[in-house]
Amino acid sequence: MIQLPLERQYLVPAAVMSLLLVFFYLLPANLHEALSYQRELIAEGQWWRIMTGQLLHFEWRHLLLNVAGIWVMFLLFAEHAPAWRYAYVVIALTVLTGIGVYWLAPELQYYVGFSGVLYAIFAWGACHDIRQRIKLGYLLLFGLVLKVSWEQFFGPLGNQAATESLAVAAHFYGVLSGITVALIQISVASQQRKHH
Repeated sequence: MIQLPLERQYLVPAAVMSLLLVFFYLLPANLHEALSYQRELIAEGQWWRIMTGQLLHFEWRHLLLNVAGIWVMFLLFAEHAPAWRYAYVVIALTVLTGIGVYWLAPELQYYVGFSGVLYAIFAWGACHDIRQRIKLGYLLLFGLVLKVSWEQFFGPLGNQAATESLAVAAHFYGVLSGITVALIQISVASQQRKHH
């Protein structure tokens, strides 16, 4: 029987993250403009946009999809980072994904949305599944890396009209960020075990 992580230590961080995205969505238009990812303004020193742009959504359907994504990722991977460790992981993934897009995707001038971070959480969780010898983790990670690599180098899958607004680079660098954070955590945990 599947055991869902329904204890408070797992539920609260996902609920707070969901409410944070709703809060950012409800901000007035002038604040959306002040917080969105705009490459030219980041280059001028408005570095906060690297993170805050990923918390914004200009359409409620996009917001609902990403909130649903938070809960799917939470159900799949919450036990890898209980309580506020989950929040720390999400913050690290948000920052790394934004930095990856800024440094390595100069063609992306404007961006809002949390999907890059969701891809990062997915990759991070799949790596921890693999560490815990959960075989599905290999399949999840392989499929995810294949999908984002194809889209990054050959273009989006499916109907181009439906996918042209996707920030493919954010998904790609999100996955790289997730793998990076997971490998750092696994390496640190391994070193700590050796010293005990």
